[in-house]
Amino acid sequence: MPHGPDPAAALLAARLSGQALPAFPAPVPATLADAYDIQQRLTAALGAPVRGWKVGRIPPALIETLGAERVAGPVLRIAELGDAMGEARVFDGGAGAIEAEVMLRLRAVPDADVNGSDDGAAWIDDIRAGFEVASSPAPDVHAHAPFGIVADIGINNGLLLGPSLDRADFAELAVETRVAGELVGTGRAIDVLDGPWGSLNFLLGLHRRGVITLAPGQWISAGAITGVHPIAIGQHAEARFGAAARIACTAVTETGFQS
Repeated sequence: MPHGPDPAAALLAARLSGQALPAFPAPVPATLADAYDIQQRLTAALGAPVRGWKVGRIPPALIETLGAERVAGPVLRIAELGDAMGEARVFDGGAGAIEAEVMLRLRAVPDADVNGSDDGAAWIDDIRAGFEVASSPAPDVHAHAPFGIVADIGINNGLLLGPSLDRADFAELAVETRVAGELVGTGRAIDVLDGPWGSLNFLLGLHRRGVITLAPGQWISAGAITGVHPIAIGQHAEARFGAAARIACTAVTETGFQS
């Protein structure tokens, strides 16, 4: 067990209560190894099954130093959007953002890296349009990227799953995101680093090293397509995936995690 103040304990209390922190709890991890250690302990303490994994990007200035382009965090909440307006739970006084992403559901865990869409699709049994809700009780968590983000369970606060997408062209769909009616970003999944299959390979590498544990049925939130967009409580967000799908949600106040 760590000696002295433990940021995992402070983050756990904040996530269970739904109350924001004044700042990221000290000591802020200074390495990815320490950050993933806090993530693992916080995930275990929250006591919920890991239903998927989010993938995020490391700030470009740190990629060479850290030897990585991506980070991961566990998904503990998933909601189906259907035709309804979803709810994105955001910490009042913390950090809150919405990200349009493609979601891949693992049929089985690959025994080696996947090579392109045909190989990757063999391990996936559903692909959806969706939102990752990114929220932390620490308002300054982004100032401590990527270490604070990794430690606070990837600042994932749930996935919102929309309609299924055609696996033949899902990564090439033109995606646009609007918050409060304003266009805030556009892009295609295939243009984010080496695309969704690169995100899967990144997670496979962490899995093989024992940093995370992948399992059949888990969802992979494969990376922010149009960017990471701040959202305030009461604001609406909408994302369009070409003509294939439209999803929408409203930011609501986080009231505390329940396993």
